[in-house]
Amino acid sequence: MATYPVFLSHGWVEQDGIERITSLMETYRLKTEGFGYEYYSVSKDDPAQSVPSNKALAIAIEKQMKPCSCLIILAGVYEEFKRWINLELDAAKKLGIPVILVDAVDPKYTSHKEKRAAAEIVKWDAMQLGDAIVRHARLKK
Repeated sequence: MATYPVFLSHGWVEQDGIERITSLMETYRLKTEGFGYEYYSVSKDDPAQSVPSNKALAIAIEKQMKPCSCLIILAGVYEEFKRWINLELDAAKKLGIPVILVDAVDPKYTSHKEKRAAAEIVKWDAMQLGDAIVRHARLKK
């Protein structure tokens, strides 16, 4: 079985976002022979949430993202979380990890930085997301 370690952005803090993304990946897993995934994130309960500075937060995000093969972001969500999402995008760029945006809201709310960073933008669709992971992510070694 091919297993893809993916980092799910938790910049929007809402657990519902993580549950919805993992539901899409689980649907793809059930429909696609040989596809598996492990997901990583920095949840609202993670100690990284309370680090004292941007630099410390960036280091914490990068550390947790390092074993991952792609970053999945729910595009265009809540302006107030852009700081966090920007740090995730910066870490992905530094680590050479492709970014997949899930276009869950009106595309006009997706930042230019998100669009420029994206290897691919997919609709809210299990097959589109899973196929994008297979195209862009590296398998777990």
